Amino acid sequence: MKALQLPRKLFELFTVEHQDRARALLSVLALSATLGLMSADALKRFEYVLYDYRFHFKDARPSDPRIVAIEISDDSIAKIGRWPWGRDWHATLIQALTDMGASAIVFDVVFSEPSAPEKDAALEEAIRRSGKVYLAEVIEGGLRGEGERTLLTSLPELTRASRGAGHINIEPDIDGVMRRIPLAVDLKGVRIPQLALSVAMDEYGVRPEHVHYEGRDLVVPFPSGGGIRVPTDGRGNYLIHWVGPWAKTFTHYSYVDIITSYAAIQKGDKPVLPIDAFRNKICFVGVSASGLYDIRPTPLEPAYPAVGVNLTIYDNLMSRRFLKPMADWQSALLLLVVFGLMLRILRMKSYFRCAFSILGAMVGYVSMAFFVFRWADVWVSVVYPVFLMMIQSFVVTVYNQIAITVERTKLVKLATRDSLTGLYNIGHFKLLLKAEITTISMRREKSLSIIMGDVDNFKKTNDTYGHLTGDQVLKEVAATVKANCRALDVAARYGGEEFIVMLPGANIDEAFKVADKIRKSINMKVYFNEKGDFQTSISIGVTQVDPDEKDIDAIIARADRALYTAKHTGKNKVVVATDSPIVHPEKPSGA
Repeated sequence: MKALQLPRKLFELFTVEHQDRARALLSVLALSATLGLMSADALKRFEYVLYDYRFHFKDARPSDPRIVAIEISDDSIAKIGRWPWGRDWHATLIQALTDMGASAIVFDVVFSEPSAPEKDAALEEAIRRSGKVYLAEVIEGGLRGEGERTLLTSLPELTRASRGAGHINIEPDIDGVMRRIPLAVDLKGVRIPQLALSVAMDEYGVRPEHVHYEGRDLVVPFPSGGGIRVPTDGRGNYLIHWVGPWAKTFTHYSYVDIITSYAAIQKGDKPVLPIDAFRNKICFVGVSASGLYDIRPTPLEPAYPAVGVNLTIYDNLMSRRFLKPMADWQSALLLLVVFGLMLRILRMKSYFRCAFSILGAMVGYVSMAFFVFRWADVWVSVVYPVFLMMIQSFVVTVYNQIAITVERTKLVKLATRDSLTGLYNIGHFKLLLKAEITTISMRREKSLSIIMGDVDNFKKTNDTYGHLTGDQVLKEVAATVKANCRALDVAARYGGEEFIVMLPGANIDEAFKVADKIRKSINMKVYFNEKGDFQTSISIGVTQVDPDEKDIDAIIARADRALYTAKHTGKNKVVVATDSPIVHPEKPSGA
């Protein structure tokens, strides 16, 4: 019995009185599924697509005018030669930018391998004389700390001559797009700043060891008080706030044009570039040539030079305009708010009102997410709340359809079944009988018989043992009638203690055997009662339907007359109707 309780409890959830509880339960399951799928790569990828799409709706903003991009571009490689170049070229560039008044010269290049000694010496001397050069570093072994990590720097003599250094590591998201970068990485007890952060810290006079995390924020404290709080994603990664496409953002100069202009100035000729173009500028030098490895996809465009990451981060730090991702607890709270809203919507009685409300909630939420991203620089998740809305509405809609089907089934059962015995009621029985009579009128070789029974002495049973016992007797008799019939036979409660059965395909002989089997089975049943054990019996009338007969009431009346004969000639017997249009040999009683 316990094994049957769970299916019964589940079935009860589809009843009207339990529908609110069932919707709440299914909604909780939808919420659990959403929380469980928050780490799924497929949903993350879709979230990133919508994140990138939001950048195209942000207002364009000017970049810091002090930032200059010096590109090692295709035209420079075409004129100077195959990359990498001799380090005397970089020495010349440093000297040119220093003489032109640049505030800082930042190389997104690592000079880790020695070259010709005289060229390395020339580069070291240029870096030392300038005092404004920053060099890139690479943390080998990955940012996530799998295995041993080491720091790859430029040659020691170059690093000592430089003003500062910083890492340029960036690991793309699962779809290969650059979106975030750690601004500070701890390596063997030393805090390594990102290259652009290193330049910014010197601008504000901040030492790397003073940079620290407070909760999710990276804090860059100023010596004079105050500082910059840089929001991260909770795992130390800064979301890069892209200013715009590479070609339309920042001031760009070609590497070779600067060399050419400087050479012209030295000769007293007119330079290609204005002589004051780099005065007080922060110059970032890096590769932008299309055939080299430093070209990567970003949310704004599929091909973006990696050096642009440094320019963008420096611009973000100087403008102090950062993207603020929601914390995990904030995202979970947002899901709970969406969950509660959907619960209210899904309780609406009107299907169309509910559907339009769900659609409105989705559109409103997505619009809100785009709005706060554009005007408040806050990244609110879109996929997971919308996914919750969809799966929550889907499971509840499926439940509603099942519940409607269950309710319709119950209504059909109430309309066609007897509530006490579970057999068909007489009204539905007559409809089925009429359909079967139509069938045999067209297929005259088929037979159809009716048996009609009445429980003997049922009033005495009620009076002696009580009406509850009488009801139990009727249930048992109905079950016995059903058990002794074929699957295609139709049993019904005629009324009171009377039962009627339609036997398609059975002639009078076969119907008699079925009736007698029912009679014997009922007579063998023993009922246990506190007033004493007892048995009961049934009297049955049998008739066969002629293919030409159309009057259902007349057929039932004929079976009833045979039953009347059985009741008044001793009871507990089966009697065949003698006034049937089909002539049959006289049947013996079943007593």
